This record gives sequence, C-alpha cells and structure tokens, in this order.
Amino acid sequence: MISIQRMMLVENEHLYGPGKRLLIYLKGCSIHCEGCINPHLWSFEGGTPLSSEEIMKIIADNDLDGITLHGGEPLDQADDLLQIVKDIKSNNKTVILFTGYIKKEISGNRLKVWNLADIVVAGRFKLKKRNVYLQFRGSTNQKVYMHKGKYKDYKLKDGYTAAMFTIGENGEMDVNGFLTEDIAELMKIK
Repeated sequence: MISIQRMMLVENEHLYGPGKRLLIYLKGCSIHCEGCINPHLWSFEGGTPLSSEEIMKIIADNDLDGITLHGGEPLDQADDLLQIVKDIKSNNKTVILFTGYIKKEISGNRLKVWNLADIVVAGRFKLKKRNVYLQFRGSTNQKVYMHKGKYKDYKLKDGYTAAMFTIGENGEMDVNGFLTEDIAELMKIK
C-alpha cells in the first residue's frame, strides 16, 4: 500500500508519457529540490492509501496503457511500490517513473523499481538549469532512460512546452506541467 496525494487519468505524452495513463502523485519527499513545483508533497504526513488491487482495477476499467509515478519522491516508498510495479508489469502494462535520484545513489528496492520501469526520468530539478522546453524534464541536468520493452526506441520530443489546466468540483483551478512566466501569472502563482 502506497500513500498518495492524488491521482488522475491523463493523456499528455509530453508531460507524463505515451498513451492513456494513471498519473499518481506519491506523498513524501526526502530530496527537497530548490524551486520544486510540488513542495506541498514533501511531507510524509497525511495522504491516501492506495493498493495494488485498486490501481489494477482503475487500469482495467479505463483501458489504460499503464501508470506514471510522480511525486513527491516515488522511490521514498520503494518498499511498498515494488509489488505494485511488479503487478502492473505482469499484466503487460507500462510504468513511467519520475525520480530525483540518480542511479548510483540507489540500491535495494529502489533499484528494483527503477529497473522495472519502462521509462525513468531521473535527477534532481535544478532551478539554475530550468528549461520548460524539454519533454518530461524541468531542468537540463535531468536524464531520461528508456528500458527494454514497449518504449525502448522512444524518441524524446524537446522544443516545446506543455501544461494541463484542471478545474475541480469546487471551481479551484490547478496546473500541471511546465510553468512559464505567463502561465504562472495567469494562475497567480508567484
């Protein structure tokens, strides 16, 4: 069972990966990158528990290609995440992992989750290297790894930016993706 902040169905290849995906924002992060767009996910307190069975049901009910793990820091929950990733892969679905870690920093279950993912977007966000025109990445130091499987020959499509606006049931607006200055102004984000 993992602890999440929220999840949503997405179909935005530039931001979250190819196909129709379940985007899961995991709760908690031990890295705390300067300029992080999700500092509200740093705390490990709170969150909603989510089981592998619940995830598999959502994937099946919505005919999804797989999941995208975002954060917070997904690998900070690697012990619980490993079985979920194994279940997804055994059902021929894909896993995309966003992590602030680089491979040489991890071992054990963190490394197992990394190795099972189809695509890994890795490295800490660096505010001084910020670039909103990169696919999946927010800064130029971050790397994308394509593992064996469905996306092994996937080609990144850098050169443009993307953002997704959502409006909640209570009328609150949220933005996911790359915040350019004009989008931040629109959202009144400082």
